[in-house]
Amino acid sequence: GMTEKLRELFAAMMQPQILKPVAFVFMLNATPATGSTWFYFYTNTLGFSSNFLGTINVVGAVCSLGGVLLFGNFLANTPFRPILIWSTIISTVIGLTQLILVFRWNVQYGIPDEFFCLGESAVLSVLGWINTMPILVLASRLCPQGMEATMYALIMSVNNLGGVLGAQFGALITWQLAITDDNLDNFWILVLICNLSTVLPLV
Repeated sequence: GMTEKLRELFAAMMQPQILKPVAFVFMLNATPATGSTWFYFYTNTLGFSSNFLGTINVVGAVCSLGGVLLFGNFLANTPFRPILIWSTIISTVIGLTQLILVFRWNVQYGIPDEFFCLGESAVLSVLGWINTMPILVLASRLCPQGMEATMYALIMSVNNLGGVLGAQFGALITWQLAITDDNLDNFWILVLICNLSTVLPLV
């Protein structure tokens, strides 16, 4: 019955080869996030329109699909641990390039804000899914037969819970730094903290 199925699902989830990667991605998502502060920066400082902000989101969504395809075609048979470690490290390094935008260094080198934002969104979206895919593949292999969809939903729920916690931590830091829609003086500190914290789960 249902109780037996849930017991099997719980037993599958508690297997170290699933639990450890899921815990890793949960902790990754639970690290502080900059949240809506980027919206203030994009609109107030860079003067982006709502249409262009929508374009950034569309590019991110399309490139997420690219991340799934890239994983399926080239990384599916690679050991998962190195994928998780390296995609996290690369995401952190690329995330730190956001400081180039915050300090407006890209303008000095003739790189338009729009081009910079689209490129960064594309790369981070691809890496985000490359980080998530190994866990979904692993879970589908070790999951009790007929419970794959439930296992997928459970893992994504854990990921989303981590994201909610990360947003709350980010909001607390934003408040501590006295960042508001018209005071972004300490925004660079928030960006630095949020990006450097993503390597903490590796420790």
